[in-house]
Amino acid sequence: MADAPKQALSFHNHCGDCGRREAVLPDALPRLGDDFDWLQRDYDGFRLAMLEELAARFPERRHWTPADMEVVLVEAFSVLLDQYSDSLDRSQAEAYLETARRPDSVRKLLAMIGYDAMAQAPSQAAIPEPVPGFDESPEVRLRRMVAFLPAFRALRPELEEALLSVPPSDQQRVLAFLAESNTADASVMDSVQDLLDSAPDFVRRCRRYTLDRFWTLYPNAMDQARRDGPRQLHRQRRMVTLPDYGNLAEHPLVLRAQASSRWSGAWQTIEVAVTLLEDIPLDLETLAAELGAAFPRFQYEVEAFHRVNKLLPPHWAPDISARTLLRPLVDRWRMAGQEVFLRDAERIGIDISLAVRAASNYYQSEIRRALEDCIRDFFAPGRMQFGEDIHASDIVERVMALDGVDAICLNRFKRVGKRWPDQSGAGLIRLDGIEIAICDSLPGAPERGSLRITVQGGQRG
Repeated sequence: MADAPKQALSFHNHCGDCGRREAVLPDALPRLGDDFDWLQRDYDGFRLAMLEELAARFPERRHWTPADMEVVLVEAFSVLLDQYSDSLDRSQAEAYLETARRPDSVRKLLAMIGYDAMAQAPSQAAIPEPVPGFDESPEVRLRRMVAFLPAFRALRPELEEALLSVPPSDQQRVLAFLAESNTADASVMDSVQDLLDSAPDFVRRCRRYTLDRFWTLYPNAMDQARRDGPRQLHRQRRMVTLPDYGNLAEHPLVLRAQASSRWSGAWQTIEVAVTLLEDIPLDLETLAAELGAAFPRFQYEVEAFHRVNKLLPPHWAPDISARTLLRPLVDRWRMAGQEVFLRDAERIGIDISLAVRAASNYYQSEIRRALEDCIRDFFAPGRMQFGEDIHASDIVERVMALDGVDAICLNRFKRVGKRWPDQSGAGLIRLDGIEIAICDSLPGAPERGSLRITVQGGQRG
């Protein structure tokens, strides 16, 4: 510690009473030079810098050997500094998506920009799904639960903590499942499912572990997610402009969506016309009966869509309608204060009459069924856009591509209704706005179009 400066009293020449105390400070120390390269990052650089410092401090010593204690210490310190420098570089690289190498770092950085890597991971990742799937058989259920085994074994301390939330009998069954999963019966799988339902945090850790393990084994999949994540930033999920309302088509129920704006007298109102699965009306309250056997799979897809988009799971009431399912999605994606109405597409029935000549080696009934299927596919829900014109040439081209059709004559081609003229000569039916052509040809529903087919030639039957 530096000595305190000495103080001295000095008096004025003409007055012995007027004195002052002065402290004489030593001269300032010279500024020390810094010749160390702070960009050193490797063993050789650290070793050379310390050896040069030794040579500068002890100039009288001219000879240094690897066996000298000073050189041994320098090399040991250089090894440690090289390791610390590498750790510093690695930790710095893990802070950025472009340079991160650890799967958990990439996953967290992607989550910061709103990219759900687990939801977007390929099916090869085999990320276990905690909730039952549609129409889950015992074999499918066992396969889903076996996907948790690698994470259960790797996260054994967390598993034991999660087991505290289930009864002791379930704990024994879960431990038995870990030991021998191939022979698990229904009671064991019920216990495992109870564990998954009661420990959602542990389930999320298991799913993250599975993704990190997959990325460790297949770094190219992690690099693909690293590229896809920033691209999602440029994807507008908020419905701001009219074309943005086409995002509703991502819902499993919606095939096409188109929005229009009108002035309501006080503000702009958005009307969104939709075409739904199986051409279901928006307010149909028998959705389950309309979908029939496909309803369980549809439920599973809708619930998965809600989880990905962070929506509350739907309440599957017996009288649930398509409007009830779509309304939460519209409210989440629309702009605040923007009035949005959902409406069905305006379906335009088309009246078609065809006459075809079948090849000699084809049955007439065979040709008739092929024509009906061809026209049905042409007017399938979601195939055509809103306001898309119907060209007779497109229908003729499809029919002539069928095997066994030698010739075709379009006798009638018009909208349903007496006021609409026949367009078989012009070959064009113009549609506009939210109109979509249909030709269901259902008994008792002439407004939905009709199809009449006359088959000549071929073989009877």
